Amino acid sequence: MMSMVKEKLPTMYDLARDRSEPARIELAGMLADIFLNPDAVLSLREEEMANELIDQLLLAGSAAVRSQLVHKFADMSRMPARIAKALARDSIDVAGPVLLASTCLADDDLIQVVDMKGGDHALAVASRAEISAAVADALVTTGDMRVMIAVAENLGAHLSYRAVDVLADAARYAAPLRAPVMRRPELTPDAAMKLYWWVEQDLRRYALQRFGFNAGQIDRALADTVAAFLGDHAHEKDNDAVMAQVADWMEAHDALTPQVLPQVLRMGHFRLFNMLLSRMSGLSLSLIDTIIAEVGGRGLAAICRTIGIDKPGFVSLFLLARGGRPGEHIVHPRELAQALAAFDRLSPAIAGDLLHSWKANPDYFVRHMQEAAAESRTQV
Repeated sequence: MMSMVKEKLPTMYDLARDRSEPARIELAGMLADIFLNPDAVLSLREEEMANELIDQLLLAGSAAVRSQLVHKFADMSRMPARIAKALARDSIDVAGPVLLASTCLADDDLIQVVDMKGGDHALAVASRAEISAAVADALVTTGDMRVMIAVAENLGAHLSYRAVDVLADAARYAAPLRAPVMRRPELTPDAAMKLYWWVEQDLRRYALQRFGFNAGQIDRALADTVAAFLGDHAHEKDNDAVMAQVADWMEAHDALTPQVLPQVLRMGHFRLFNMLLSRMSGLSLSLIDTIIAEVGGRGLAAICRTIGIDKPGFVSLFLLARGGRPGEHIVHPRELAQALAAFDRLSPAIAGDLLHSWKANPDYFVRHMQEAAAESRTQV
């Protein structure tokens, strides 16, 4: 091998001194031929000479020269580390194949490229056949959704608990990320619960089978999910268009349950509460607005009876919903007593008939309330 290098050295040094692009390309080819030789085992002196020529070539070489190196080293396992590390920081056209397949790039080399370049370079690293946990940590914290999806889908990537948490947080707002994250072998029960109410039913069933969550855990996860989602829209509580989108999301994710109603009210989302109650009862939003503003709570009592809310739940909703009523928010004890009496008088069947009548003719609710008020005054 030494004789072959010695024979070529004069020509290679001449080419190194020649600043023309054809000379540089030829030098790149000669260097590649040396390292691609199946019998290539360089001595220390040969490595020094080759590295000197590599440094000169990379320092002054054009994009065409660097592309020639990548082309010649189609088998990346034969590319010298010195060339691989330099080309890994080049334009993505040159760096891509190196980042994807070079086996001589250490974790530190890859992490530096991710930190310095990001974007397409990070995406190439994320697509490697194998990725260490340290490299995966650097990739998922780029914030680039393409990169995060590539990492989550790459079963050759080893994910730390930290990386799983980062991916789970991001997956809440990125639908393409949810399925690959939920199916990761490193997924923890906590991360699965964090995502549980954000994913489709088939993935929820998969999580139940895999982790065996109980009803209490699922309810707590729903409360946490609703709190996070409503927190993201804390400054849009009075925007009907936005609240309608929130209601759409909750309905699509099976989060439209009686249990979330008091939570929605505690977070001050009174407009959303009315929208959710409209969807759960089948009554128009305008009629729900009238029912919530009504003194005495008879309409709300009928709705709660119909949709399966018990007496303590009704009391909680009745008191909390007063916060969305114009004017005085404090509930007079007599009004609360009237509301409880109305709830006690109604059976679910009768309440359902009332809602059916109100749905068919909203004006009937107003007449019903007037009649109930007159009856109450007569009794007094």
